[in-house]
Amino acid sequence: MAPTEELTKQLEETLRRANTVLFKRGRSILIGMEISALQFNALLCIREFGPLTMGELGKHLFVACSTATDLADRMERAQLVERVRDNNDRRVVRLHLLSKGDHVLDAVIAERQSFIGKVLRDYSGQEYEELYRSVDLLAQRMELK
Repeated sequence: MAPTEELTKQLEETLRRANTVLFKRGRSILIGMEISALQFNALLCIREFGPLTMGELGKHLFVACSTATDLADRMERAQLVERVRDNNDRRVVRLHLLSKGDHVLDAVIAERQSFIGKVLRDYSGQEYEELYRSVDLLAQRMELK
């Protein structure tokens, strides 16, 4: 059975609501660390994809290269990242995550996971397994599209 337009709309809205709640939970920690949401997303990209050029970072964040450069400047001043010249091509500069940037990521992710853990306490083992399988399958199929 194919999903109806209404069910698709409801699922998108539900995922957006859940994402907003998670974003807010993480944001409370970011404010205390004086880190913007965009900086956090940039740090996540660097952790996930490895050292990135400004152009690569801009593509991952869907921002202009100039915006990525300004972002990198702020993160470097905050000692979250450092610029390192590529050994093979000295014209290429990549952003590398520093330990403070790792700490920020770990703190926010730990808060989000703690919050999710509290919510999941109300689930039975079977409900949790069904939820996990469904969300994992959705993520896998989305990644393939």
